[in-house]
Amino acid sequence: MGPLTGIRIVEITTAWAGPFAGRSLAFLGADVIRIEPASRPDSWRHPKVTFNTNRYPDRQPGERPYNRTSLFNSQNTNKRSMALDLKKPGGRDALVSLLRTADAVLCNFTPGTLGRLMLGYADMCKIKPDIILVEMPAYGLAGPIADNTALGPTMEMVAGMAALIGYPDGPPTVTGPAYLDPVGGFHGASAVMTALLHRQATGHGQHVEMPQCEAAMHYIGDILLAAVASGTDPVPDGNRVPWAAPHDTFAADGTDAWVAIAVTNDAEWAALCGVIGQPALATDPRFATLPERLRNQSALRAPIEAWTSTRDKHDIARALQEAGVPAAAVHTAKDAVASEYLRTRGFFTVLDHPEAGRHPYPSLPFHLSATPGVQDRAAPCLGADTHDILRDLLGMSEAEIAALDAAGTISAIPA
Repeated sequence: MGPLTGIRIVEITTAWAGPFAGRSLAFLGADVIRIEPASRPDSWRHPKVTFNTNRYPDRQPGERPYNRTSLFNSQNTNKRSMALDLKKPGGRDALVSLLRTADAVLCNFTPGTLGRLMLGYADMCKIKPDIILVEMPAYGLAGPIADNTALGPTMEMVAGMAALIGYPDGPPTVTGPAYLDPVGGFHGASAVMTALLHRQATGHGQHVEMPQCEAAMHYIGDILLAAVASGTDPVPDGNRVPWAAPHDTFAADGTDAWVAIAVTNDAEWAALCGVIGQPALATDPRFATLPERLRNQSALRAPIEAWTSTRDKHDIARALQEAGVPAAAVHTAKDAVASEYLRTRGFFTVLDHPEAGRHPYPSLPFHLSATPGVQDRAAPCLGADTHDILRDLLGMSEAEIAALDAAGTISAIPA
């Protein structure tokens, strides 16, 4: 029994950030019902987007790739799927009936989408006065760029993160896997829970606006404040930082194998020199103190990589850690799945999916002793729960359900 058991969330989301928020709430016990029109599936389901065969079990898309893609299935565990086209006959009425049973609605579509469907917050309050609506627009519901199309990488640009990543005199870049999406997802889940606590205390719902770009900016808040105070923008410098040297990744034995090493004080530097068999470097005037190492760190790569490049990255990290030097192997996805640390922590849950098969799924970092979260159901196939929800939750007759089916409201085949 998770802490949100008994709470129902209607999720009208797409891609990563919104579904990640819903996944977090479902992990904590909420009944999360995804609304997705079968004729226009979530972009993370759609075979036109998930063209990379690596995203399918055994690299086989199958007859229904929208049920087999790892993108969608990784972010929608524990949920139910209701195939419902709101623009077709009876679609909006069915959603209105569902909203009467809901505690909160989660949406990450562009501003105005709900309003055009006559389902803005004021409309929802007429349906259920104490309902909570959490919207997750990229740049807010109003303002000069509120209507801009956005993805995780573009939000990193606006938040200022991209300007911090790269090499001197090189172009700005992004973190890689759309880092802002899970950041927005966690904030969206927190917004729902905060509003639920408010409703528990007052009996009132509310409309919560959670701009994802603003949510991300506090992750670099100290850098933004320093820039404001100094009037100077920071200059990207690869992996280097002003408080540690060496502070970088170094080549290990193998193809694209790396180990990260961060030396924060002179004692760690002496220990590193001892491990790599270069004790004389510890007292070399160029490297003996942090200020000198910062000035001369380009000269550190050759002697360090002479040692690391002939050794396994995991062995390097263990040897340095045992000597008191902060170090870690740079993990690939394969390394993460095989990680003894994550396995011991129970981070991966093996789940059976009716069309994708049996696979380990990453869990979430919430460990509650009295009401632990659980990941016990694979992501739903498209529309898998539609009939059950209409019949058992909304009380529709088989004839009414058949009419929606015939109209293509709940059964259209994805293009």
